[in-house]
Amino acid sequence: MIEKDETAREPVDITAANFEESEGARQAEALLDHAAMEPSSLDTPAPLRVRNIPKLADTFLFFALAFLILLVGELLTIGIGRKLPLFRHESLSALASDPRLMIPAQALQYGVLLGFAALIFGALWRQPFWQAIRWNVAAVAKRWIWLAVLGVLLGLGNGLASNYLPMPKEAPILNDLMNSTAGAWLMFIFGSVGAPLIEELAFRGFLLPSLVNVFRGLERKGRISPRGMLLVGLPASILLTSVPFALLHSLQVSNAWAPILLIGVVSVALCLVRLKADSLAASTFVHATYNFCLFAGMMVASDGFRHLEKLNQ
Repeated sequence: MIEKDETAREPVDITAANFEESEGARQAEALLDHAAMEPSSLDTPAPLRVRNIPKLADTFLFFALAFLILLVGELLTIGIGRKLPLFRHESLSALASDPRLMIPAQALQYGVLLGFAALIFGALWRQPFWQAIRWNVAAVAKRWIWLAVLGVLLGLGNGLASNYLPMPKEAPILNDLMNSTAGAWLMFIFGSVGAPLIEELAFRGFLLPSLVNVFRGLERKGRISPRGMLLVGLPASILLTSVPFALLHSLQVSNAWAPILLIGVVSVALCLVRLKADSLAASTFVHATYNFCLFAGMMVASDGFRHLEKLNQ
């Protein structure tokens, strides 16, 4: 049985004049006006609203992929490290925290993760990965001064608040820095470049927009109002992104509540930048500037990482 091709219709002679006067045109115009008014008044990026990329399933897949690559990579790194003369005599725990070995290995693992993510999600979404994830470097080019200032203010605010909050006396991240001057410099460079990129991709590239998309879906279905999206949806998305982001760094600060709280506040700022600028590159730039300020303060305090013992004073 041959189905009727609905596209094969006889041409209809519709001029601009009689089309504007027809009832169908008035209905179409009304529908277009309604569609233009349908999105909420929130200044949320259109790609998050229309394409629904990424979904929560995409976020779970990315985190599963990251966990697998980083776990296998760390096991391989430790196994290889125990064979190298420079690290052969270190204990397993010392080897696993030696930045001279772990930082280059982690940089390689991050590169592998980026490669796989670009291939997998680019194929799933059928469009370039960095375009779909809203990297949008043009937003940084337009506002880079203000973004840099924000990163510096976050770094200075963190340092100022740490003077009045109960901070751990010996944080693991400081102990890792104190292994060697070379290791400290590696952590400085990696913490200002590689770490912000992957962390932003995971939390502000996948988790945050996928949560926003969940609430956007509820809004489109009429289950929450545009005002509910503003007062509940966006704050909930930011909170559900910032809590795991802060907890991810908890081991680095001895699980102390004060530095975890400060990291959570920084995460909220990064989420707002990501949503406002519609740019993952923008939040990554602020994150990198913030980390740079923290490590630069440690570098100054330790005389260019030559006197690492001063970091715990």
